Amino acid sequence: MRNNLSEYIDEVIEAIVELGQYTEEVARAMATEKRDDVEYGCKYRISPSLVAGSILGINDCCITRNSAAE
Repeated sequence: MRNNLSEYIDEVIEAIVELGQYTEEVARAMATEKRDDVEYGCKYRISPSLVAGSILGINDCCITRNSAAE
């Protein structure tokens, strides 16, 4: 089980590399760009693969948050 945000981010990056066939550097840049989504996924214990798929746009269950509700 992941213990912190740093480990979770690493798992999301690994999933982006696997799913999207990107280099680690590109995957890290993508995860950094969507850091709010990654933090949200970590907070609510969403699978890193689902978050990665959402970042890549390949999930039909993308992470979306209503900004008015926040």
